[in-house]
Amino acid sequence: MPAPHVELSRAAVPNEMGHVVLAFAERVLAPRDLAGLRERLWLGRTYLYVTPGPRLIERALEGFPPEVRALCARCPFHRYDARGGGGFWPDGNEIWLAAGVETYEGLRQVRLSACHELFHFVCWNHPRYRADEGRGFARLRSVVAESRALVDAFPRYRDWVTGSFLRQGDHANVVEYFADIPTNFRDAHQLPPPIAAHFAPLIDGSPFPSEFDTALADGGNDLAAFQRSLAPA
Repeated sequence: MPAPHVELSRAAVPNEMGHVVLAFAERVLAPRDLAGLRERLWLGRTYLYVTPGPRLIERALEGFPPEVRALCARCPFHRYDARGGGGFWPDGNEIWLAAGVETYEGLRQVRLSACHELFHFVCWNHPRYRADEGRGFARLRSVVAESRALVDAFPRYRDWVTGSFLRQGDHANVVEYFADIPTNFRDAHQLPPPIAAHFAPLIDGSPFPSEFDTALADGGNDLAAFQRSLAPA
C-alpha cells in the first residue's frame, strides 16, 4: 500500500483549543457518551486535535534513552486526513499516521500508536538492529526461542503474548513484535532475560550484550514457527 502524500495542515490556535475540548470530553464523559460524541464528530469529518509530528515524537518517546530520541528526531512524521490507520513506509523512510487518532481513539492512544511506528523506524535506521533485520531477525528469533521456557515466570509478558499479541493472526509477526516490545514494556525487568537484554538498549539505555553482533544463520520468515516459539512451553 503506498504512503499517503497529502499532509493535513492545522492552524495552531484552533488546534490547541480543540485539545482542551478533547481532554475535557475524555475526562468527564461516560464511555457510551464519548463514543456517541465521536460518531457525531465523524459525520462532519472533524478532528478536534492533531498533534504535530515533531511534538508527537517528543511525547511518544518521553523517558526513552537519548540515543533513541535523537535517532527518531530526524524521522519525517506526517499526519493525514483519515479516522485511523497509518504506518512506517521504509521506501520513503517516513511515518504517516491518521489525523483522527486523538479524536476517535484517544489522547493516550496516539502516543502509543506513534511509539509503535517510531520503533519500526528505529529498526530500519539503527545499524545494529537493522543488521539483525537483514538476517531475518536471526538474533531476535533466537532470544525468543531461548525465552520460551521462562515465559510463565513473567506474567505481564505472558499475558500480553497469549492474550493480545498472538490473537492478531498474521499480524503477530516478528516485525510487529519488534515494535511492540518497547512500546508496551517500559520496564525491561518485566521481560524474560534474553528478550530483555535484546531490547534494553532501546528501553533503558543498557549496553548491548557482548554477543549481540555475533553472526547467526538467517532466521528465515516462517510465521508459524515464530508464533510457536512465543507460546509458553
